[in-house]
Amino acid sequence: MRKYSIGAVLLDKDNPRKVLGRTTQPIVSPSDEDREGYVPNVVYTCGALAHGRRLFMPYGVADSSVAFAFIELDELLSMMDFRI
Repeated sequence: MRKYSIGAVLLDKDNPRKVLGRTTQPIVSPSDEDREGYVPNVVYTCGALAHGRRLFMPYGVADSSVAFAFIELDELLSMMDFRI
């Protein structure tokens, strides 16, 4: 069964068509207890909010609930591959 996860990309500020980096692994993926619901094995978001050096991201889980993720921006950047 497919598993839909959330990753991140860093786009050029002046030319957003240019991808500067992207995560090679998901930053959020369904856990075992999140596998059941109307649409199982799915996490999705409509965006995130930067607060200081931390990213706050609400996300939907299996179309049945909402959860929240926090990640430090430096940690997120360290997860990115810039050799694109």
